[in-house]
Amino acid sequence: VWTDQEKSLLTAAATTTTIACFASPSGVNGWLQNFPNAQEKGVLAVCIGETSAEACRNLNWKENSIFYPEKPGIDGWAQSVLDALDSVEEKSSGNVVPAGRGDKVTLE
Repeated sequence: VWTDQEKSLLTAAATTTTIACFASPSGVNGWLQNFPNAQEKGVLAVCIGETSAEACRNLNWKENSIFYPEKPGIDGWAQSVLDALDSVEEKSSGNVVPAGRGDKVTLE
């Protein structure tokens, strides 16, 4: 059970979250139960594999905001986190934003 102070800290952290990492579809569901509309607020989802990525799609995450490896696993997941971080950096510089697994999309 969370204290009110812990809940307050978590809520504050969630409102400034840029990237959320998911190891399972239930993690995606749990995140959105606690922080509704994160996907609409531009939070990027980094998933361990296709199953978690599919859960994000089913919960209205945009495809270009979902990052996941071709093959599930820790190494690929770590690379997907780096890809998402690159996306944030590139977006803030106004250049290009990678769509999920490395395809580039030019901002207009």
